[in-house]
Amino acid sequence: MAALALTGCTVTESLVMGTDGSSSNTDISVEQFFVDVLADYSEFMPASDESIMDAAVSSFSKQLDDTGLVSQVVSTKDGVNEYTVNFNYDDLEELANALGGQEQSIIRQDGSSFSFYVDIDNYTELERIVPFLGDPNVAVYLANYNVGYSEQDYMDMITFAIGEEAPDALRDSLITFSIQVPGRITSLTGGVQTGEDSFTYSFPLIDFLLLAESLSFSVTWQV
Repeated sequence: MAALALTGCTVTESLVMGTDGSSSNTDISVEQFFVDVLADYSEFMPASDESIMDAAVSSFSKQLDDTGLVSQVVSTKDGVNEYTVNFNYDDLEELANALGGQEQSIIRQDGSSFSFYVDIDNYTELERIVPFLGDPNVAVYLANYNVGYSEQDYMDMITFAIGEEAPDALRDSLITFSIQVPGRITSLTGGVQTGEDSFTYSFPLIDFLLLAESLSFSVTWQV
């Protein structure tokens, strides 16, 4: 669900990985001005009063449920553009493969190890997992359309496209993974350990929007 990130959006993804099942909790908050821009143009808008983000979250929740690999999918709207999505799962790599319709390289889960890696070369896999990102009216703000852009180039573009408030909202936007593994962490790359069995991995949203460098972490543990 961190892949739903958009300009002026904060996403916190909390994973609790267990030996007998795991759970995911995602909190999403999106600035209203960007929702308004998408609502004007996106082909994903439903023929109702439902907002584009309402539609995106409910559609992704249904996509999760349709895989048959998750249970207790619950999505709630906590504010005007604030959402929480919860579900239980067994294997996140298997789930990502099912969502994308084929094997992907972004998430790897094998025994007592777990890793995340996304760059511009495997970004299309992310679009298959989350079709919302492939909507041309959304994708123009995302990495495939901004290859070679500097941060200032992007800020200039987003100011012209959305408005003067966009750069400050973007600078304040952060993607955070908070992960608890089912054992004592023995190796961690790319994250910050917060306990014997837990760590966080965070990055500014602009890093995802440009993908000038890969975003990744890996962890191993001992039960």
